[in-house]
Amino acid sequence: MFDILKVSKAFSDKNRLKILTMLSDGSKNVGEVASGLKVEENLASHHLRVLAYLGFLKSSKKGREVYYGINRDKVDGVIEDLRKEILK
Repeated sequence: MFDILKVSKAFSDKNRLKILTMLSDGSKNVGEVASGLKVEENLASHHLRVLAYLGFLKSSKKGREVYYGINRDKVDGVIEDLRKEILK
């Protein structure tokens, strides 16, 4: 089970939802995410940290760059938990 308050707070920010949409096409680094959101890298990095902390993102290092991708297991698990809550 997940913490509904933390998840809902994370998803209440439109930039975080945009990040998840962007990453559904494949992994991206902070610079690519910032460019896609049209924000500074430090703000994009903050949003990525929040999503990663909650387990929605996986990261991998390629040289000096960190690439973020969607953790499908976690996202699918949250969707399943939401379905169970709705059907109670």
